[in-house]
Amino acid sequence: MLIAICLAALLAAPPDAVVEAPAAQGATAPAKDAARKPKKKKKAPKESEAAPDDPIDVDAAERGGGVRFVWKQHPSLRFGDFARVDFEAKLQEDAHSSYGPVKGLDPWELHRNRIGIQGHLFKHIEYEVERELTEKELTEKDILLGLTPSSQWKDVNVNLTYVKNAQLQIGRFKIPFGLDQLTGVTHNDFVYRSLGAIYLAPARDTGAMVHGRFFKRGLNYWVGAFAHDGDNARSKKIEGGDETAAGRLTGTPFRRLARGPLGAIELGTAYTLTRVNDDSFRPNGLRGRTVMTQDTFYETVYVKGLRQRWEADVDWTVGPASVRAEYTRVTDERQAQGLGDEDLPDARARAWYVSGTWVLTGEDKRRPLKAAAPLFQGGVGGIEVAARYERLWFDSVGPALDDPFRNPRAETIFPGGNRALTLGVNWTLNRFIKLQVNGIREHVEDPERNPVSNGAAFWSRVLRLQFVL
Repeated sequence: MLIAICLAALLAAPPDAVVEAPAAQGATAPAKDAARKPKKKKKAPKESEAAPDDPIDVDAAERGGGVRFVWKQHPSLRFGDFARVDFEAKLQEDAHSSYGPVKGLDPWELHRNRIGIQGHLFKHIEYEVERELTEKELTEKDILLGLTPSSQWKDVNVNLTYVKNAQLQIGRFKIPFGLDQLTGVTHNDFVYRSLGAIYLAPARDTGAMVHGRFFKRGLNYWVGAFAHDGDNARSKKIEGGDETAAGRLTGTPFRRLARGPLGAIELGTAYTLTRVNDDSFRPNGLRGRTVMTQDTFYETVYVKGLRQRWEADVDWTVGPASVRAEYTRVTDERQAQGLGDEDLPDARARAWYVSGTWVLTGEDKRRPLKAAAPLFQGGVGGIEVAARYERLWFDSVGPALDDPFRNPRAETIFPGGNRALTLGVNWTLNRFIKLQVNGIREHVEDPERNPVSNGAAFWSRVLRLQFVL
């Protein structure tokens, strides 16, 4: 397997190797007297200055200039104090099964195969470029039908940190909406994100955003404008929305009121506003599918007007345990979408989940989890258990004006939803390798859309081997 080859190569490499390139021709050696001068003692950084997402600074050893190769968290090239280039790779291989064959997927699947670079220029210009190598291109038939391809470029952006509390990010990145969606895919507690994060949160798009924090991370904000409403709102058959304004706010309001575990509770909320049109003459609302088998339990409807998203979340991590919960609500106007071009009641989608994890090997909960005693280094790695219960459902706003129908122009939309329970075990072998096993029980609420013939609940199973460089 591709992952196995990468593992063997990486595990053999020294993790903290530093190789310095020969000095450039004509460079002069430092004077001996300068070497004897006592070094000034550095002040300890403040809590806010030592945060991992602060502007990257180069240490004193790098200020001498020249090109250096450093392998710490990632293989990295350092060009004195001018530039830094970190090389990254993310590979995820899955084995899965369900009540029947998984549509369009083999039992073994290279789910993700991403490569990228990130780093900084001149200290205050950060950049990131990441590309997915496994997504399929559109066929000639798809192009003739006018279908839209999904982008293989994931994150392509720069972040300007000249103003610490008002940093400017420009390019392609995630719209600031949804706790689960904004959690990195390799840091997630489960193999798959929640249904609300997949089908209601917008995910990535092209735009610009101002963000910052105050009170030593006690208050954080993100405000941006984007060309569309994210990758999750569109597919080969769905056009998605147009210009989007988005904002998100998080904070730890109990930190100064209660010392101890309660002070670690972080609350968040987000809102987006999007203009949706019907120029494509195809249903362009949101849809719902099962977690792994991708069976559609709610078909998209025709929408036009404003799309409003709102979500609220809580994130609590104490010692080896963590608890998360999130609620999302989306409404789509349906202007002139009736059979007689009359306005219809808004289409509505809602989702919630509650999840929890516990690290059995005793480490403090982190994302990603850092094993205190990695495998092959005298330990067994980090082991944690996880559970999540969730629901995603769709209907129309207001009282039923007539009998509900499944037609995409129905005045009263026929309700459709899915409930899912996910149980999992995560085994972090070392900082490069993680093994995840999930069992997923789903129950589609609409009997006619349930993929199981008797309308009962069904189980799916997935094993993921993850390699991160």
